[in-house]
Amino acid sequence: MILVTGASGYVGGAALKRLSERGHPVSAMVRNLGRAAEVRAGGVPIRIANYDDRASLERAFEGADRLVFVASDGDARAVMRQHANVIDAAADAGVGHIVFTSIVDIDAASAFYFTPVYRDAERRLAERGTGATILRCGLYADLILSNWLRPARETGEIAVPLADARVAPISRDDVAEALANVAASETPGGLYHLTGPRAYSFEEIATATSAAFGVKMRYVPCAPADYLARLLSEAPDPWPHAFSSLCRSISEDRYGAVFPDFERLVGRPAENFESFLRKAKAGRPR
Repeated sequence: MILVTGASGYVGGAALKRLSERGHPVSAMVRNLGRAAEVRAGGVPIRIANYDDRASLERAFEGADRLVFVASDGDARAVMRQHANVIDAAADAGVGHIVFTSIVDIDAASAFYFTPVYRDAERRLAERGTGATILRCGLYADLILSNWLRPARETGEIAVPLADARVAPISRDDVAEALANVAASETPGGLYHLTGPRAYSFEEIATATSAAFGVKMRYVPCAPADYLARLLSEAPDPWPHAFSSLCRSISEDRYGAVFPDFERLVGRPAENFESFLRKAKAGRPR
């Protein structure tokens, strides 16, 4: 049986739907029933557990031989603790294969807020010997859209401190499809890097956004200190530090590489950013 964590979220829910539609025995793990309306509508069995409640995790993992582990989010200390709880509980429950969503920005020299969190999770997976498959995801196209492009439509300026850096965005839908394929595989284990098929400068992203949405957009590099000050006035902790350090990481070319792993796993190229934007404009949920 394949247990999918974060099943009420976008990536976990999409991976769960794909596995269920393909006839695989699946269960969904959610924090509470109030977040599980779509899961219940799909007829998938539900298990209630909280990443901070070790006993609930141990109960949820009973009988599961594979785990799709969608990383949590929020304060880095809490996320690191939650990841440790999930990995330890799964190992103790005898889960033979964990598929974990990590990030491409895993270098110890990276300043990104969440890099130590994912490095720690990958280390724990290796130490516990859970037969893990690690999917290191590039920058989500959805993150670029929701955090930088949609807010910029009011001013027509994408003001982020990225200089001439490039990114290879991948959509959450594509990540979910890769997750489902790996979880269903009979040959567990391995390390894959999931990126889009092309790396874009932010000038190219502005041009693509203008074409897709019919609104003139331009990329205006700003100073890191100005960007951080804007975030501090707009967003609660930890997001000002998380996004400003992400921009530094992008500027250091940690998200610009293009990898072929998605096509190897899925059998087709990942969706390009122009197509992603056109579908977003047409109303595909993001």
